[in-house]
Amino acid sequence: MQSELDVMEKEIATLWAEALGLDSVAGDEDFFDLGGTSITAIRLLPEITERFGVEPSIGVIFDHPTARAMAVALADLGAKVAG
Repeated sequence: MQSELDVMEKEIATLWAEALGLDSVAGDEDFFDLGGTSITAIRLLPEITERFGVEPSIGVIFDHPTARAMAVALADLGAKVAG
């Protein structure tokens, strides 16, 4: 059984892949190395808020640029996986 953190990481990676027009993103790949920009990051914030129930600042993506690190940061903010 997957932990909630693992599920969150996969959901973040899926969001990033969709936003960046990629087939997939691994948990340890850097958002900005994959072509992400500050504009892309800003556009992701409402999706992150809707999906995980927290409102992170844009700095969360800059400070935690991998899906794995971001999942930990969002969990620290109280994020939950829906369903």
